[in-house]
Amino acid sequence: MTAQIYYLIASLAGVAALVGLCALLFGREVAKLDTRAAAARMGCEVPGFRPGHSALSADCRSAMLEDARDGSVWLVAARGDGFVTRRLSRRDVKAVSRKGAALALRFSDFTFPAAVIAFHDEDAARDWEMRMGKA
Repeated sequence: MTAQIYYLIASLAGVAALVGLCALLFGREVAKLDTRAAAARMGCEVPGFRPGHSALSADCRSAMLEDARDGSVWLVAARGDGFVTRRLSRRDVKAVSRKGAALALRFSDFTFPAAVIAFHDEDAARDWEMRMGKA
């Protein structure tokens, strides 16, 4: 029994050392974004995307954009060192709730189940909540 405990402790120490080494070598940088980068990303992912209204979250980790071509609303969100894009339509979003300047979204997609976008002010959150209702 004692040998198993030592083996468990050594295994946990090894995992902790590997996590620390990865953090040391690769850092803990999270991707940041601006509205131009978000629009460029959408242009690459959605054929014919024409940027319309856009808003950046207060932490610069997500942006909401409107496609001027068809009025659809899109989300670009940082995940690790990359970005995830999702269309914000009634079919794709299970629930939307607003609390002050933050929008909480629940998606039908199990790979990206939820997101919270905190805007700089409550008016922006209210505006994007209404835009999503029309999409």
